[in-house]
Amino acid sequence: MKIALLHMTLGLINRGSEIISDSIAGVLSHEHEVLVIQSGVAGDKPYAVKRIMPLRIPPPSAPRSAKDKILFRLKRDENSRAVRSFTARALLELKKFSPDIIIAVNGARQVSFLKKQMKKSKIVVFGHAGIGYHDAQNLRAKPDLFIALSREAQVWGEKLSYKSTKVVYVPNAVDTEVYKKARIKKLKLPHPIVITVGALTGYKNISSVIEAVSKTPCSLLLIGDGEERNSIAQKLSVLANDFSWVRHVDPVDLPSYYKAADFFCFVPDSQEAFGLVYIEAMAAGLPVIASDDAVRRDIVGSKGIFVDPHNPEAIGLAILKACKRGVVDYGSKLEKYGLENVVKKIEHEFYELLK
Repeated sequence: MKIALLHMTLGLINRGSEIISDSIAGVLSHEHEVLVIQSGVAGDKPYAVKRIMPLRIPPPSAPRSAKDKILFRLKRDENSRAVRSFTARALLELKKFSPDIIIAVNGARQVSFLKKQMKKSKIVVFGHAGIGYHDAQNLRAKPDLFIALSREAQVWGEKLSYKSTKVVYVPNAVDTEVYKKARIKKLKLPHPIVITVGALTGYKNISSVIEAVSKTPCSLLLIGDGEERNSIAQKLSVLANDFSWVRHVDPVDLPSYYKAADFFCFVPDSQEAFGLVYIEAMAAGLPVIASDDAVRRDIVGSKGIFVDPHNPEAIGLAILKACKRGVVDYGSKLEKYGLENVVKKIEHEFYELLK
């Protein structure tokens, strides 16, 4: 197969969708011809990369004001304009490559454009945005295949999709072997250490974790950056506990940070599509504190500790509970998220699409 992947912010930032897109493209390239089109700088990759419309920083991913929200809904915000230009410029490369499959990561407008311009290719969307506005728009753009990251998202997607769109469930994946071999990062933090990893966006509730840590004797290791960096910096400035805030970590170094911590806490709202960081923490053998919703319970399973994401008191108690646990063996629960297993499922769905 010839597979193209369009991801504007790949090479610019390392959030969940960037990390998993890179991982999937890498494994698919073992057996298939893969072209990744992006705006960020690419290092040494096993797949072909074409950098178009070079960017140094990504445009804002979320509206910050009432005016921004109106422009966002009208598709005239900075991010929408950038995606529109990026997709138009990608067209020449796509026509030269002539892919069987195009994975469109940057939203419904991109999907609609590709459906019109690349009629011989099948268009695939991964439900990275989760149950809500963005993926509803993706489904209305009629991709040929929509890959839901949770069973709940699959059921939701099947209700919204047109007959021409096949909706399947395939979870996100992590190369678990990397975590087994990872060395422990040396940190100047006293144990026990709580690690939380995520973009500093409102619905991810990083501030709830900071407030919860303040109610415990634990240190905090925060990894992430985003539009709420100023308010997070303010909260950290009055935190009495020891902490380390690392804004940017290369994905290859992440396992070492997880291995340095004693447990993991991430409590986003239910709109979070999946949470690749949960699998990363599980692969490192960390006790996991997660939001109490169906998606997180399905990911982590019976060995997780589940809490109300907006109740710092409850999160603090969960952290104290996690302090009493050692390394956790997630066993078969973790196996289904293995990178090779997940890519085989994706590959199978691609072949079915081309029949």
